Amino acid sequence: MDAVTYPNPGVAETLNERTVAVQINTADPDQATRQLMREFRQVWTPTLVWLDHHGIEVRREIGYLEPEHFMAGVRLAEGQAHLLHAEFAEARAAFDAVGEGGHRHAAPEALYWAGVAALRHGDRDQFISRWQMLKARYPESTWWSRASFIDK
Repeated sequence: MDAVTYPNPGVAETLNERTVAVQINTADPDQATRQLMREFRQVWTPTLVWLDHHGIEVRREIGYLEPEHFMAGVRLAEGQAHLLHAEFAEARAAFDAVGEGGHRHAAPEALYWAGVAALRHGDRDQFISRWQMLKARYPESTWWSRASFIDK
């Protein structure tokens, strides 16, 4: 990620504007680093852990992410943080940005969670709309599989 993803201008801007990024060297860890590795259950690199403003984990990704997927992951983490704090309109906006943004890997997940946020906000029509989009655009995705009970 150091060679491709982090130097990407969009990723650098996303990191600067939307995160407080911390990178630790796990190759030769000192005692403090080993403690962090245990605390965050780090078993492979890279391990990306997004925390909300209370330090609660809202998203985790393990392994290399191309720049587009990384930036979508940040928006998904923002959406998850808003959802966790019952900020449903903000959550849906973050998920919609990914779902409508053409992020090929993250869009199915974003549409799933946008539907959840809409329903939790009391908007059943938008819930149905997001899950219909999920079914129409990504019928083979694991995210549609999770939502497919709605068709049964």
